[in-house]
Amino acid sequence: MEGIDGCGKTTQTDRLCDRLRQQGIAHIRTREPGGTPIGDAIRALLLDPATEMTPAAEVYLYAASRAEHVRKVILPALEQGLVVVCDRYVDASVVYQGYGMAPQGMSPEFVREVNGPAISGLLPDLTVIIDIPVKLAEERLAARSASRGDRIERRGTAFFERVRNGLHDVCAMFPERVISVDGVGTADDVAERVWNAVSQLTQRAGNPPCN
Repeated sequence: MEGIDGCGKTTQTDRLCDRLRQQGIAHIRTREPGGTPIGDAIRALLLDPATEMTPAAEVYLYAASRAEHVRKVILPALEQGLVVVCDRYVDASVVYQGYGMAPQGMSPEFVREVNGPAISGLLPDLTVIIDIPVKLAEERLAARSASRGDRIERRGTAFFERVRNGLHDVCAMFPERVISVDGVGTADDVAERVWNAVSQLTQRAGNPPCN
């Protein structure tokens, strides 16, 4: 599950897991960065507004968290035959660090190269992007928190426009595994769109076009 901050991604991940549970589909829910003790420690460092680091260090830290997560959580779950529902994965790094931090010298190609050993070729069967305009996302973030947000949320409109554009590019580049759904509307409306996308997992020829 992917999308810019404020898109409702975490809410929709919760809704999806509820639906899987109702359908009797065995699964686990996890997130990135995090998902393991080491990953959670890295997450706290990455999101702390007081943290200062170079863009390259940020890319490597996300990849380090992911390497631990893949080997300690995702692969063991898959080996047990479970569905893994992950709140963010490698595409998040590509768009947040590769596209979002392009003015600081990062690129999608560099981020993918760094993450290659971390994921060892493991990509999702389906990536669902919850797509909403940046302005709406910022309004939602402002409404839910009196603080200025975490370290990433503070990066501003131009950053998130680059991230959203990156998500559109990822969707266009990998139509065999990526679906973009409209995140505007009620949580129930969006949940139905997400479920429709997940239900098409074995019928990929009917995917809706990317935005």
